[in-house]
Amino acid sequence: MAIKKTTTKSTPAKKASSSVGISIFGSNKADMRKYEIESAMSTLKRAAEIQKDAKMMAEVKKEAMKQAQMFTSLAGGKKI
Repeated sequence: MAIKKTTTKSTPAKKASSSVGISIFGSNKADMRKYEIESAMSTLKRAAEIQKDAKMMAEVKKEAMKQAQMFTSLAGGKKI
């Protein structure tokens, strides 16, 4: 018995709008890119601050080792 193939036509997603008729997706690509760049800059500044804090970095490295060991054991490899 042959199986009949069917196709479904997907409808494009509609942009939601607020009650005043402004699209919540209304930011243009340039605005979104500017936001992403500013966010990345903030993240890099915070990373630099963390790297300068010796006590914080020691704790971060300790926690990273714990997580690496956990993932290694989950993957079936030998523990570090």
